[in-house]
Amino acid sequence: MCLPPFHHARELRFQLNLSGPVDPWEVADRLQIKVSEEPLDADGYLLQRNNNTRILISKEIDYEPRKRFTIAHEIGHFYIPHHQAEIFRCLPKDLQSFRTNKKIENEANEFAAEFFLPAVEVEKYLKHPPDFNLIKEVSGVYGTSLAATAIKIIELTYEKAAVILSEEGEVKWFAKSKSFPYWINKDKLHEWTYAYDYFVQGTLAVSGLQQLPAVAWCQGAPKDVVIVEESVAFERLGMVLSLLRIPISETEDNLDDNFI
Repeated sequence: MCLPPFHHARELRFQLNLSGPVDPWEVADRLQIKVSEEPLDADGYLLQRNNNTRILISKEIDYEPRKRFTIAHEIGHFYIPHHQAEIFRCLPKDLQSFRTNKKIENEANEFAAEFFLPAVEVEKYLKHPPDFNLIKEVSGVYGTSLAATAIKIIELTYEKAAVILSEEGEVKWFAKSKSFPYWINKDKLHEWTYAYDYFVQGTLAVSGLQQLPAVAWCQGAPKDVVIVEESVAFERLGMVLSLLRIPISETEDNLDDNFI
């Protein structure tokens, strides 16, 4: 039976005696993998032949966290036992969507996410409901993108929360916490969402936490359920990253008070 990718990421961190932020170039060197940046038709390649292993990274990548994640992704292909191909060609959509239709690329993404953002360390930051201040703090410490950091935090939080990336007015991908009770609408953004404003006006009309009906984002949500949205625009990429959270209800507050 194949072990999950996060297991292999934790195993490699343990074997290399790593803690905190890691340098993927240094890790590759310790694994005797040569890394080079070259003109490519993909974001990255892993080449394995005759005990000679190389990672090639596209020279077109100018965003440092993306470059780091690509190297870790290729290390995942190298280290996960059942990734046996001699050549892995990894396209931008394989790395940027985080949820591709290619199982083997998803596994390398999951490996990279845990390798950079180990759950046992990130959990220590989850002292309050997730917001972009928290995401930016963890991102700054570990040298990871806001999107990758947001996904990791959403996976770990006990809050009812979700993160969505939108492009050209449509949901590109989303991730939700185990307790988030709804699925995200995958068609065009609803005009009530604050992310929608960016694709219509070219800017986010408001910033910070904003309340709106959950039905604007969520399939099957009752009309009276309120959700909190916080969105940031990646203007260079023409994308919006949105963080959703369902506030603790008054009923839950009362239950907590009674328990205390």
